[in-house]
Amino acid sequence: MSAGAGRRVGRPVVAVGGHVDFQGIRWQVVRLAGQRVHLVGDEREEVVLAGYLFADPMFTVVGPEQEKAAPQWGLFETAPATARERALAWRRHIREVETGHPDGAGAGYVVHERYDPERYTLAQRERAKAEELTAIGFGKVTRSTV
Repeated sequence: MSAGAGRRVGRPVVAVGGHVDFQGIRWQVVRLAGQRVHLVGDEREEVVLAGYLFADPMFTVVGPEQEKAAPQWGLFETAPATARERALAWRRHIREVETGHPDGAGAGYVVHERYDPERYTLAQRERAKAEELTAIGFGKVTRSTV
């Protein structure tokens, strides 16, 4: 099926049987598996993560009706401003859970006791962060969300 078949209105779609240009090569899409896109072209095969494929500035979906650059899916800058702000609000919290420091390992901060990797497992630190975020108004946050 070409890029024109099965497409959404106004936007080319990567589909099995369709063709794409990536890294200066014309590829045929032979399989889509989760985030993996299996490509065959010029006597070679590649398996590429969809986000990596779509982020390539030279990537295009090739179809009989049009040859148009695909949207830059997966790029932080293309997300709506409110979604970017929410993601950035989580960043320091996640770093603190991972390293014990809100600005990352070796940032010169004293490790907050509840997030000390030397004293607590990752699951314990995640649970502590979920409790903290719930208490400061992030809504009901669970360990798995963290």
